[in-house]
Amino acid sequence: MLRDEQSGKVLAIDAVQEAARLRLYGDGHEEPYFTGELGTMLVVSTGRPWRFAFPGVRNAEVTRVGDTLVVRCAVGELSAELSFAFDDGLLRADITWRNTSAAPLRDLAVGLVLELPQSSPEMVTLPQVLHRNNPSSDPARTVPRLATGPGGGAVVVEEHRLPIPCVHTEWQGPDGPRSLSLFSPDPGDGSLGAAVHEDRLRLTAMSGTVMFNGTADVAYVHKSATAAYEGGYRELAPAGALTTRHALDWSRPRRTGHGFRDMVHRGLRLYAPVGARPLSLDEIVHYKTLAMDRRWHDAEGAAGFLKFPGPGHVPGFMYGWTGQCLRLAWCDARIGLERGERWRVDRCRRAVNFYLDGSATGAPPGLRMSFYGTEDGTWSAFRRDGRTFISARAYGDALCDLADVIALLRAAGHAVPERWTRALAEGADFLAASAAPAGGVLPLGWRLDGSPDPEPPGAAGLPGVLALLKTHRLTGDQGLLRCAEELTERYQRLHAEDFARPFARATLDAVCEDKEGGIAFFQCVCELLELTGEARYREWAEASADWLLTWVYQWNPGYDPGSALRERGFSAVGWPGVSVQNHHLDVFFPAYELWRFGELADRPVYTRLAGLIAHALGQGICTRPGEWDFERPGEQAEAFCPTNWQGRGTSNTWNPSWVTAQVLSNALRLRELTAGA
Repeated sequence: MLRDEQSGKVLAIDAVQEAARLRLYGDGHEEPYFTGELGTMLVVSTGRPWRFAFPGVRNAEVTRVGDTLVVRCAVGELSAELSFAFDDGLLRADITWRNTSAAPLRDLAVGLVLELPQSSPEMVTLPQVLHRNNPSSDPARTVPRLATGPGGGAVVVEEHRLPIPCVHTEWQGPDGPRSLSLFSPDPGDGSLGAAVHEDRLRLTAMSGTVMFNGTADVAYVHKSATAAYEGGYRELAPAGALTTRHALDWSRPRRTGHGFRDMVHRGLRLYAPVGARPLSLDEIVHYKTLAMDRRWHDAEGAAGFLKFPGPGHVPGFMYGWTGQCLRLAWCDARIGLERGERWRVDRCRRAVNFYLDGSATGAPPGLRMSFYGTEDGTWSAFRRDGRTFISARAYGDALCDLADVIALLRAAGHAVPERWTRALAEGADFLAASAAPAGGVLPLGWRLDGSPDPEPPGAAGLPGVLALLKTHRLTGDQGLLRCAEELTERYQRLHAEDFARPFARATLDAVCEDKEGGIAFFQCVCELLELTGEARYREWAEASADWLLTWVYQWNPGYDPGSALRERGFSAVGWPGVSVQNHHLDVFFPAYELWRFGELADRPVYTRLAGLIAHALGQGICTRPGEWDFERPGEQAEAFCPTNWQGRGTSNTWNPSWVTAQVLSNALRLRELTAGA
C-alpha cells in the first residue's frame, strides 16, 4: 500500500499468482474509487491496424522501494516494470516496456487502459476533442464521437491535439460525484483518448497510435474530414526498452458535471505554463493600429472598416462575428481619445452613422443586416442551406460594439447622438421580445420578417443577452436587466448547470461544441456580477471560466524540424483552440474580462492567466515586411496549427478583421489596467 499523506489518497496493489489488482482510494478509504486487474490495463498490440489487445500478465511481483511501489510482470512478448509514486497529490505511473524476445518487434503499440463500468461516454472530457461526447454537433458532419452499443468505439488522439494532455471522466458514486483524470505528465509523441467496450468506458493512454470514431490509424485533418495516419507505431529491438509516463488524479467534484474543473487547475500545477511575450502591450497596440488603419474605407458615402484589407476578397463591411466593423470603430475612437487625435473619433462616428443609416431590414424595428458590399452598394444577411437570416450571434456582437462606442464617448464627455441610443434600445427591445416565450432562449437568428430561424439555437444568442446588459447600463432600463437575468439563468440551466450539453453552435460555420458560446456566457455573468454583486454570478463566472480554460494550451507541442512554427519559435502556451470541429488556434478570447474577473473575485489565478494569454497572442504579428508571410506590419493569421489538423506546424495568411479587432481591443483595455506591461 502507498499513501500520500498530504491528499490522503492511497494506492493498494495485490499480487496473487498470475494476477495483480490495483485499487485507488480517496481519503476515508470507504471503498476504492477504481479497481482494476493489471491484465486488463496493459495493452500490447503488434501489426497494423493496432487494436485493444490484452495478453494478460504473468509472474507479477510487487516490491516497495522507499516511497515507490514497483510491479514487474510479463505481458505477451514484453516485460513490463510499473513504478508508482505520489507527487503533489498525483499518482505518477511510469511503465518501462522491454522486448524479451529474440526478434525485433515492429508495428508495436502499448498503452495503459483504465476501465470504468460506472462511467459513460457522456461524461468524458478530452479537451478540444470531446466535451461530453459532443451532443450538439451536427449529426451530418464528421466530428469526434464515442460510439455506444454492441460494437463500441473509441477516440484516441495525438497528445499535441489536446490543450491539456488529459482524458477525464466523472461518475456518480455512493457519496456523490467522483472523477478520474489520466494525464500525460511529460507530453510529446503519445496519444490519449477513451473507448467504449461492452458498454464500459475505458480511459486510454497509448504510445502514439490513434483511433477516430472506432477506426484505427485515422486522424481528423480538416472540417468534417479525416485521413489515414501512419504515425505512432514503435519498434523494439531484442532487449530494447520504451518508457511511457502517466499520472492519475481522482477526486470528489464540487458538484455533478464539474469534475473537469479539477483537471484544469491540476494541469496548471502540473505543466506550470509560461507563455511567450514577444511584444509589450504598447507594441501590440502600435502594430495592430497599423492593421486597423489599413482597413479604413471612406468612399461613395460608405464609411467603415473592411473585413479584409486587400484584393482577393469580396470587399465590404461585416458587423459582428468575423468582421467586427464597429469593434474596430471603438478601437479607433479609444486610440483617438488617448492620443488627442480627433480625426479618429470622427472616423468612428462616420462608421456608426453609416451602419445605422442603411442596415435596417425594414421589417420589425431593431433588426439589422450584417453585411455591406462596397462594390455593389447593397446590404445583405447570412445565407445557409438556401435560406436568408440575420444571425443572433453577429447581431448581438454588433449591438455590444455600438453600446461600447456610446459608453466610451460619453465617459470622455463627448456628445452622443440621441438616434444612436434609440437604435441601440430598439435592437435590445427586439431581442427581449424574441425571448418572450416561457423558458425560451434567443434563436439562432431571424428571417428578414423577424420570425425566428428554425435551426437549434445552441448558445449563439448569448451575445444578444450581453447586449441587453450593456444597453441597461446606458439607459437604466430595468426591464432589460430583468430579461437578461432570466435569459442568463436559462442558458445556465441548459449549458452550465452540469455541462451535460456544453456551449455550442456560436461559431456559426462549425455547428458544434465551441469556445465562443462559452465566452459570451462568461461575459454575461461577469457583467451581472458587477451590476448586482450576487454570489451565484461569481460561481457561474468561475465555472464558465474553467470551461473556457479547457480550450487553452497549457504546454507547447514540439514541431518538426523545418516547420514554420518551429523555425519562428512559436509557443502554443496560452493560445485557445476553437471547436471540436476546428482544431486550430486563434486569438478569440476574453482576456480583459478574465483579468477583471480575477480582480473582482480575488482569484489571482485568473488574472495571471489573462496576462499570459494576452501576451501569448502577440505572437504571429508581422512587425516587418515578410515576417509571418505578410508584407505589411500589423497583420496576423487567423489560424495557427500545432496539430495534424490542416498541417501541423503551419499558419495561414487568412486575415479577416476580427483578428485585429480582438487583439487590439483586449490590448487597449488591459494596457490601462497594467500600465503597458
